[in-house]
Amino acid sequence: MGRRALGWLSLILILSLIGWGSVRLALFSWNSVVAYRSPYLAADLPAPPSTPPLTERVVLVVIDGLRRDTAAAAMPTLNRLAAQGARYIVRTGEPSLSYPGWTVIGSGAWQGLSGVTTNWFQGPVPVDSIFREAHGAGLRVVGAGTGGWKELFGPWFDRLEVPDVPLDRPEEVDRLDEALLARGLDLLRDPQARLVLIYFAGPDEYGHAFGGASPAYREMVRRTDERLARVAAAMDLSRETLIVTTDHGHIDTGGHGGWEPIVKEVPLVMVGKGIRAGVEGQGTQADIAPTVAALLGVPIPTHAMGRPLLEALEGPSEALDAIARASAGQRAALIHRVEAVLGRPPTSFPEVVAAADLRAFDEAAARALAQAYGEQLARDRLRRAPVALLGLALIAIGAALLFRPPHRAGILTGALLFLGIVWGLYFGRGYRWSLSVFNTEAQIEAFFMARVLDALLGLMAVALLLGIWKGRRWGEAWEGILRAYGGIALLFAFQVLLFYWAYGVSFPWGLPDLGWGFKYYLDLLTLSAFYLSLPGLPDPAGVPMALVGPALGASIGRAGRWLREALARRGPREQAP
Repeated sequence: MGRRALGWLSLILILSLIGWGSVRLALFSWNSVVAYRSPYLAADLPAPPSTPPLTERVVLVVIDGLRRDTAAAAMPTLNRLAAQGARYIVRTGEPSLSYPGWTVIGSGAWQGLSGVTTNWFQGPVPVDSIFREAHGAGLRVVGAGTGGWKELFGPWFDRLEVPDVPLDRPEEVDRLDEALLARGLDLLRDPQARLVLIYFAGPDEYGHAFGGASPAYREMVRRTDERLARVAAAMDLSRETLIVTTDHGHIDTGGHGGWEPIVKEVPLVMVGKGIRAGVEGQGTQADIAPTVAALLGVPIPTHAMGRPLLEALEGPSEALDAIARASAGQRAALIHRVEAVLGRPPTSFPEVVAAADLRAFDEAAARALAQAYGEQLARDRLRRAPVALLGLALIAIGAALLFRPPHRAGILTGALLFLGIVWGLYFGRGYRWSLSVFNTEAQIEAFFMARVLDALLGLMAVALLLGIWKGRRWGEAWEGILRAYGGIALLFAFQVLLFYWAYGVSFPWGLPDLGWGFKYYLDLLTLSAFYLSLPGLPDPAGVPMALVGPALGASIGRAGRWLREALARRGPREQAP
């Protein structure tokens, strides 16, 4: 076997191994997010003290999938309530999905601390919550919701109504929300109920079915506002507090889960007893649970990473000072736990003796968390640097071996054609590198398979172009296509290597940047097109496209060349006298 043939076979083997390994690495990283387990869930965190209550009852209304722009335009009741009380735009975490969002609303713990990262989470949340604290304080906790709320928080409800209304079609969500409204109004008649949850699913169902910018979605939001009006009318806001918020928004095409502002910036309205009128501001979704706890006078959930929105609370100065001290103590203990897990000395925080001191504490707490996470990330990147540099060196060596005349033009042309097809098909469909591209979870597998097919189409287009271009000799065409494939693999391997250096491939202490992480996952799926694992074939058997593509492209190119030459030879004979 000649050196050239041996080099071809080696490159085919390397590309096939890259394709085969990319699928396994993609699944491993995906599962590292889906099955993420937080290292911060200590059971020995000190319990914060109770504080003087500011209201007799808190009614928490969660409207699933409510966009802030649609709420402002189509919810007169919500806007009227906001004018009477406090309105905020709060920022959600990522993934911006329902179960993670509900967990943040109920606990104040971000996804990277709670471990609730997807709607596939099973079992009660592993973090403390306002439902648990209220229940533990002897307050009656009731709610009207769906099975997901029961899954996450069921053990801490004295009564949780889950209507048995099937959702075979999106339009049937009206029946569900009417049932939830009826159950919620019934719960409000319970004089002993101190914390009431009322959930509405309609906007989320219509957002997925018709799009977040559709007239149908807007109409569903309007009908939800009418239901909210009935809840508000059943309350005595001189004694009770109404809080209205959502778990996430929707992009125009209906998805959510990613980083888009229209998904992550959502409304929060608070009105009634204990709430100052005319307050407007910005906060985070993690601030909701500490604020509810402060209103009820129960301990702030021990895993809450947010702050009580003291500027919106109204009550005796002694009570507000007590809330500020309780919040500072609770967060200081949690941050010290995070620092202990990450191997950092505990931060000394400024003393909080009055509500006015809490702002300085908030800033110090934010700096401490950012520094703890930042230092751990820097240490991990330094630890991964030798492997990343080795990978970069191998990529450089591979590029030097591949990019030799007369193949440079072919490699660059093939890479540009491949990127044009793969990214053109992706962005041309309106996709972004974001989890929001999934309109429903049922689309996930088909979406990922489509990305592999896009990559396969790109590889075959490169093979066809270079096969025709270099079809004079079969071996030259084969080598040109194979070198172009190697250049494409190096380009995407470099992007994967950057993510590996930045965040790794498993996530034991926190979640990576999920926008960049989504692109990393798609890059791995693109590389997997070099070795197709087909249904019915036992692993690791598959189809090495690094062999099939060049062989097919070179054969088509040579056949086209032969046909043109045959027609050229035949033409003069037909014209002879």
